[in-house]
Amino acid sequence: MKRTIITSIAILFFSVLAFAQPPGGGQGMQFDPEAMVKRQTDEMVELLNLNADQTEKVQKLNEKYQEKQSEMFQGMQGGGDFASMREKMETMNKEKAAELKEILTEEQFAKYEKSQEERQQRMREMGGGGPGGAGAPPARRERPRN
Repeated sequence: MKRTIITSIAILFFSVLAFAQPPGGGQGMQFDPEAMVKRQTDEMVELLNLNADQTEKVQKLNEKYQEKQSEMFQGMQGGGDFASMREKMETMNKEKAAELKEILTEEQFAKYEKSQEERQQRMREMGGGGPGGAGAPPARRERPRN
């Protein structure tokens, strides 16, 4: 009887482990750069009401910077300096914004910049980096002393 219970628990345990693994053997979320570019472009078309010429140019720009970003992340695969990567990302975002400014009207670009600021604010509120954000150790709380 005891052996049957232990065997049943072991089978249950290994079954749960087998089904708990995400696709890809536990390598985490799969990233699809093409889907990301399409989503970015679609969001910009909707937000900024882009015409066909602008849509094509924005699509190419998003593809260009997605490639650059992928290369940078691949360079960081073995670990690395995240502060340096953040600086590179900020530089890359400024370059992209400058190229985007050439494609968009002044009104559209102002709307784009506003949406980017709002997105950054939401990330900060969600704890997306920075002091006390995601990846930072939790703040220590002092216990009240009796």
